[in-house]
Amino acid sequence: MGLKLKTLTEKVLLVLLLLQFALPTSAQKYLQNPKYGDTEDERRECASNLSTMTEFVKIKMYDYAYDAWKNCYMLCPGSSKNIYIYGSRILKNKIEKASGEEEADRWLDTLMQMYDKRIQYYNQEDYVLGFKGIDLLKYKPDSIVRGYGYLKKSLQLGKARSKEAVCVTFLQASNILYKSNLKPASEFIDDYVFVSELLNLKFKATNDPGCQSALGNVETIFAESGAADCEALIAIFAPKFEESPDNVDLLKNITNLLDWTGCDESELFVQASESLYKLEPSAKAAYLIGVIFEKKGNYIKSKQYYSMAAKQETNPDDKANYLYKIGYINFRMENYPETRSKALEALNHKPDFGDAYILIGSAYAASSSSCGSDQFEKNAVYWAAVDKFMKAKSVDPSVADKANEQITKYTSAFPNNEEAFFRGFTDGQEYTVCCWINEKTTVRTRKN
Repeated sequence: MGLKLKTLTEKVLLVLLLLQFALPTSAQKYLQNPKYGDTEDERRECASNLSTMTEFVKIKMYDYAYDAWKNCYMLCPGSSKNIYIYGSRILKNKIEKASGEEEADRWLDTLMQMYDKRIQYYNQEDYVLGFKGIDLLKYKPDSIVRGYGYLKKSLQLGKARSKEAVCVTFLQASNILYKSNLKPASEFIDDYVFVSELLNLKFKATNDPGCQSALGNVETIFAESGAADCEALIAIFAPKFEESPDNVDLLKNITNLLDWTGCDESELFVQASESLYKLEPSAKAAYLIGVIFEKKGNYIKSKQYYSMAAKQETNPDDKANYLYKIGYINFRMENYPETRSKALEALNHKPDFGDAYILIGSAYAASSSSCGSDQFEKNAVYWAAVDKFMKAKSVDPSVADKANEQITKYTSAFPNNEEAFFRGFTDGQEYTVCCWINEKTTVRTRKN
């Protein structure tokens, strides 16, 4: 304890010593500036207090800086912006060290008044109101309505200049008001859209990754709020979509919101997604629209968008996935030759794509009833199908369980050894599966 006190005393003495040499020089340049006071003595005193305040703040000795700050704040409030920049640190220190809530509230009131005076002398109302709102909510959380008001005005004035922290804190406050039944869901949703648009504008202007991070936080707050159901969102955004169907930012908001809330099968989501794709075509956008139409059972439209995604994609794995989806849609439409064709294209881009081999095998198995003139030839199709399932797990162990399930299922449907013998075939012999499959395989009989 004695060593700490000695160190503190030494720091104070060092600051006073530095000020003794610095003051005559630093004070001289202020003597002719009326911002520092009406008389020479007042100006000298102001300059002296500014220097004292600054030196103590530099070494974070805020209690020692307080008296000098107070003198500047009372006697020459327009002399330096540092009165307010450093003043916020000094007053926050007082709040955090307060002996009780009553004392902390008094210091907080002073901090709020100081922000008002900063606006009076240095403008920047949008910027300062952001600090005012954040600090009020930090030290007095039950002042949620006042804090929300400061933050909203800050964002309305600052627009794309607004700080990311102000945007996120504003939406957090709005969410609390909504959950406390002090704000309807529609207003909370409006606040979310407002903040999202500001952050998107700022990101476009600055390319600042901090905007992306803030957007992620804003999206999380909204997604976890439980404020918006499909009916509410559609009621809010359908008129906006009709009014501005070519507004890219609006379309992104609509599609993101409806996607997060599980409303991606709504007609508004489909229309907004298609409009967005026309304005900003991309492989990912086309794929997502394909998913929408697949869920709705519109396979023709789904295949159309999956095909556009595959054409635009340059990443081999993603391209393979999109081609696979086209193949799968063809499978659902019972177009088995085209199923194989797209699955093979997918394998050209991703040779270890086990699911593509499983899809081909499934297409073969589904064709068994129509491939062949008798039951032997129909059942022989399962040899070719099992070949694909075996290949799938050999190139991609992650699909082994799925492949083994299909192998067990279709091995039990192989021709039996009597049927094969009657047709002149024995195990291990080469056999060509008929019809569109037209593929060589190996005879494997089911033993009775």
